[in-house]
Amino acid sequence: MFYFQPAGVEWPLFLAGLVALILFALSLYSSIPANGPGDARWAAFVALAVLIVSLWVSRTEVPDSIVDARLPGIILGAAACVVSFFAAEKRALRSIAVALALCSALFVSGGLVATEWNSDLGTDVYHAHKSAGTVLLEGRNPYTDAVKIRNGSPYVPEGTIVEGYPYPPVVLITYGTAGAFSDPRLVSTVAWLAILVWAAAAALARSPASQSALGVCLLLATAPGWPLIWFSAWTEPLTLVLFLMAVLAWRRGPLISGILLGLALASKQYLVFMTPLLLLHRDEDWLKRLLTAAATVLVSLLPAVLIDPAAFYSATIGNLVDIGVRPDSQSISGLLGGMGVQFELPQWAWLTVGLGAATVVGVRSRSSLLLLGRAGLALGITFAVGLAFLVHDRDR
Repeated sequence: MFYFQPAGVEWPLFLAGLVALILFALSLYSSIPANGPGDARWAAFVALAVLIVSLWVSRTEVPDSIVDARLPGIILGAAACVVSFFAAEKRALRSIAVALALCSALFVSGGLVATEWNSDLGTDVYHAHKSAGTVLLEGRNPYTDAVKIRNGSPYVPEGTIVEGYPYPPVVLITYGTAGAFSDPRLVSTVAWLAILVWAAAAALARSPASQSALGVCLLLATAPGWPLIWFSAWTEPLTLVLFLMAVLAWRRGPLISGILLGLALASKQYLVFMTPLLLLHRDEDWLKRLLTAAATVLVSLLPAVLIDPAAFYSATIGNLVDIGVRPDSQSISGLLGGMGVQFELPQWAWLTVGLGAATVVGVRSRSSLLLLGRAGLALGITFAVGLAFLVHDRDR
């Protein structure tokens, strides 16, 4: 079984994340010079605080692989944070911090892969990828009732079935194909390791941005949510690595960058919230990049839409809308629910807040690197208001 306790139990971790989001917003809009030792020290402080808080977050009946890897990963991650905090300016010691951070991530990931790889153990998302990949190879449409999986939410009647693959074609081609031949979490593993290797290499480089890169490396390598993301086969690692590649190619290849940006946007439905930010962003070749990204999104969606528009809409949008309010949400609604206060933000209000946040952070957006940060801030605000939730799966 894979079960997280009801609403309110996770509030310390949510509050820690909320504080981190506020600090991140201040760092984006403050006049304090960036790329200094303070970046790495702040990241080390936040990462260490989250690791410590996660020791007291109560979870029950999680897979043994997560339990076994958790404590050693926390110890290695905490050591990386301590070294970074006191020795961020010294390149030799910074190398030790990066090595410890990578060891923490590799230890946790290796433990998960060794015990759960292709084991047919996972949440409803995992089984959706497996089923969709098989159906696709059989020549059938995964967005129809050819794909049927049990709904893993504890807030629906036992035995409730989700019909149709609930993810866009970009995810179907990657996670679905990997799931048909092996384990769909292969995509998450490759994407996550690629991101960590990039952050580690940037942290060790002799450049003014090395301190900021060290901070990114620490925050990602020690993220306590990574085991759950991997086990559940959530698709955010793919989206993040596509965004990262788009930013890296931003100036040298606007067309390539636009294609990668379009693939990233087409990989998750909720990234529609990024529309105002991208429309407001201005830099060199912004229009060419924006039009290329929009064309890529349309091209990636077009085959599935043309084959069966009603089935595609029902699977990707209808299933998302049917999730409804989750009392176990890692959000303000979930936090208040854990305190006995029933608060459900209307969907129209949530959409307004998300689009409004993207609009506000998009004003005067000029830097490609800050664009990624602004996108993260806008999505963080959107999630905190009421989207992000933990996974329950009754019978793995």
